[in-house]
Amino acid sequence: MSVDMCKGFFESSPDLICRFLPDTTLTFVNEAFHRALETNRGTLPGCLFTELIPEEEREPLMEKIASLSPEAPSGASRLGLHLSNGETHIVHWNFHGYFTPRGELVEVHAFGRDDSERERANELLAKGARREKLAAQIISDYTFCKSRSEFDEITENMLELLGKENRADRANLFQFSTDGVSKTHEWCAPGVPSLKERLQNLRSEKGSWWVDEIRNNATFYYPDTEALARRTGKTWKHLETLKLHSLAGFPVVAEGRPRGAVSLDNVPKGTLSSETDFPLIASISRVIGKTLALLEAEEELQAAKNMYRDIVEKQSELIVRFTPDLTITFCNNAYAKSFDGEPDDFVGRNLETLFPANFDYLLKLTPESPRCTTEKRIVMPDGSERWHAWHDTGLFDAKGALKEIQTVGWDITELKTAQQAHENERKRALALFENSPEAILASWDGVHIDEANRAFYRMTGLSQDDVVGRSLREILFPETPENSLNIEHLLDRVNSGELVAEEGTLEARSGKLFLSLLLFPVRSSAKNGRGVYLFFRNLTALNEKENQLLTSMKTLRTAFFQTVEVLALAVEGRDPYTARHQKRTALLSLAIARRMGLDEDTCEGVYLAAAIHDVGKITVPTEILSRPGKLHDIEFALVKTHAEEGYRILKKVDFPWRIAETVRQHHERLDGSGYPQGLKGDDILLEAKIVGLADTVEAMGSHRPYRPSLGIEAALRFVEEGKGTIFDEEAVDVCRILFAEGFSFEEETVI
Repeated sequence: MSVDMCKGFFESSPDLICRFLPDTTLTFVNEAFHRALETNRGTLPGCLFTELIPEEEREPLMEKIASLSPEAPSGASRLGLHLSNGETHIVHWNFHGYFTPRGELVEVHAFGRDDSERERANELLAKGARREKLAAQIISDYTFCKSRSEFDEITENMLELLGKENRADRANLFQFSTDGVSKTHEWCAPGVPSLKERLQNLRSEKGSWWVDEIRNNATFYYPDTEALARRTGKTWKHLETLKLHSLAGFPVVAEGRPRGAVSLDNVPKGTLSSETDFPLIASISRVIGKTLALLEAEEELQAAKNMYRDIVEKQSELIVRFTPDLTITFCNNAYAKSFDGEPDDFVGRNLETLFPANFDYLLKLTPESPRCTTEKRIVMPDGSERWHAWHDTGLFDAKGALKEIQTVGWDITELKTAQQAHENERKRALALFENSPEAILASWDGVHIDEANRAFYRMTGLSQDDVVGRSLREILFPETPENSLNIEHLLDRVNSGELVAEEGTLEARSGKLFLSLLLFPVRSSAKNGRGVYLFFRNLTALNEKENQLLTSMKTLRTAFFQTVEVLALAVEGRDPYTARHQKRTALLSLAIARRMGLDEDTCEGVYLAAAIHDVGKITVPTEILSRPGKLHDIEFALVKTHAEEGYRILKKVDFPWRIAETVRQHHERLDGSGYPQGLKGDDILLEAKIVGLADTVEAMGSHRPYRPSLGIEAALRFVEEGKGTIFDEEAVDVCRILFAEGFSFEEETVI
């Protein structure tokens, strides 16, 4: 090749090419070198090559140059090259020395190739390796944990390592009890406030949304405030108060049940990878669960240590290098040990003889595309099978010829197993969907039906052709105004992210059904980003039974009223005057109770108690009740027994109201001057206070055998004087208002 041709080749080469003297004074620099340093043509010759590289690399370079000889004229180094923008690119240099006949070095030719992309790839590998080693360290610590105090110490260290590695604000380990969170470990980044006191001994109902997810053995990750607000039902303002912007949770499970959760708060987007980081943290969570279980079962501790020590050994990356003909030139200890050997057992051997497989894909590596990733099933020396993921990187010389291949591998058997488990879980979920006794519809766009289970077809009498692909509105509510469920309203609510539950009727091919309908929003890839699950429970038979029960309750209530009427008639048979008095007292008592705002059920109880409040008088001789004039003391004492006697008669009837006790207390007074028990203040039932007031007003305002009527005004003045001391204040005020508005004892009142 002529000098001009050589010069043309050097100038057009994309590689960095230069020549320099033994003291590294540059004598020639090609165009690619100038472009890399963004210098003008001709400015570099005369400069020292060592001034272009980092200071710490200069002495090793000079030693490398000094080691060149006629017998070994070539060498290689990876050096940093300072660029004009302040960056440093890593360049792989091949040096070749030229010597005089006496063996003196005259000049060095250098050929450089930018290794920056490889460095970035190696950085990613280093990051993955660092995280795997971190996980291995944590798993190792838990594996050999022997006590609760040691567990707490390891956990604090684990949370700090995970938090710092993932740049989280907080890292927590929650341990569950039967009804909530029993213990909380927490690490906080500098300046981040602690939430430990708020989360310690947190009951399930206070954090049920994430406790439920963990108890269902589910890993969750909400990467932003919007996702958190949608899942938790909290407002953005509430989340901002907690300074919570993202949340990741990993279940701590042991012996088939959840023991707690590992969580990371406010991890920056892009930091956590579901493919690489989630399995590592999930492995740590599983180890924590196992450790908690092992602390409770000391006799199994040694076996568990051995098992997890083995897991630790397999966390390290496997590295092997080989030539294009697949001859192994290097392997690290992790690689050798993974195949039950030492590095010397593998160096010099051929990969195909060790692991029969097709390696043709390596021939496709080029300087432009020097990397590829594959997954391989490996048969171990003991005959077992493992899955490895391999990242292959081709190493090329200055001419682009493949010189060597470096491969970094990871054991992904657990990931494969998890993927298979996920597939099995998907199949189980599908089986549950198909075999569920409740009818289910699924719509991925919130408009059309994508799936329906067998129970839905049985319930509605429809077929798959009738349902799948059709509109939800068309199938569920096809222009039938009799339907009580408003599907438009329900779908609008669920499309806004709300969980909706309603009951109503549905016209189906199988007839009119009374249903409980649950609409559950789900994320989907549709344009609107939201789908919906619809769960139907056929309550037709239950609704009929409820109607029957309501009918029975009405019948029972009628029976209670009839019982009261019978008792009132019994009193009327002995003393017609007393019966009329009870009826009038009941009307006034009911009016007072309603005006006081008591619920209608209590008002009914007041009315019925007043209607038979003197039922105990059937034990008093008629001649005493109807005698005109003043009674003797012994006779009056006999009359006063009617309150207790009324209680004795009524207590055996299982009223849904406090009728017997109201009858017993209707002569009790606030100051304790009443009878039969001398109760005071709040010890007296409100119903008894109302009946006692109405009894007094009616008695004073009506004619008696032993005296003429005193008049309503006199009765109202009397109770007004006793307001707050004898009679209830509010009841007295209401009574006066009722009469001022024209209340009459002759009104017909319907209960």
